[in-house]
Amino acid sequence: KEKSKNAAKTRREKENGEFYELAKLLPLPSAITSQLDKASIIRLTTSYLKMRAVFPEGNHPGRGRPPPSRPV
Repeated sequence: KEKSKNAAKTRREKENGEFYELAKLLPLPSAITSQLDKASIIRLTTSYLKMRAVFPEGNHPGRGRPPPSRPV
C-alpha cells in the first residue's frame, strides 16, 4: 500500500509540473498563470489554441499601417 501511495504522489507531482509548464506557455502574466487551477489551465490553453487556428498570424489591426485619419 505504501508503494502505491508513493507512486500516486510521484504521478501527481509530475502532472502538476506539466500543468505549471503549460501555464507558463500561455500569453498571460505570471501573476495570473500562477493562480490558475488545472481546469482553468486546460480551458485557457484550449481557447488559445482555437484562437491561433482562427487567427494564425494574430489579430493586430493596424499593425504596420498608419492609424486611420479621423474627421475633425
